[in-house]
Amino acid sequence: MKKLLQLLLVASILVFGSAINANAQSNCYEDYLKVFTDRGASPIPDGTHEVVFTIREGNKADCYMGKVEVKNNQIVNTLGVILEDGSIKKMGVKLNARYNDANNPAILYMDIVNGMSTAFLSEDNKLINVFFIKQLNSKAKSIKLAPAAGSL
Repeated sequence: MKKLLQLLLVASILVFGSAINANAQSNCYEDYLKVFTDRGASPIPDGTHEVVFTIREGNKADCYMGKVEVKNNQIVNTLGVILEDGSIKKMGVKLNARYNDANNPAILYMDIVNGMSTAFLSEDNKLINVFFIKQLNSKAKSIKLAPAAGSL
């Protein structure tokens, strides 16, 4: 009986630990990053684009639909987040004060590489990225498997 209880205790710890580990390892930013890294994206034309904003703090991330304006492969304006009714609400996130540093104008540019923006820092030190989901390349087509010979 004692060995059975020990076995159940060890098994429950392993199951619980793996569930916590799975939650800790996956977040929406990492999921988008993996998809964009694996599949790539087409160049982002000038204009207004529907995007995903990822806002990260530590290993936690929140993702929101939004719109931005792009010119010369750089984000020039964030229009805001998209509400459930389709309207746009200006984001309440302010950029870190270092983005106003006249001595370092290079950090003002939010370049887009492979359908993803470079990370930028919010006033409260959260990392923000923008993913251009409509420019994501299609999944590679898989080879069709033959039916089992017995089904012919």
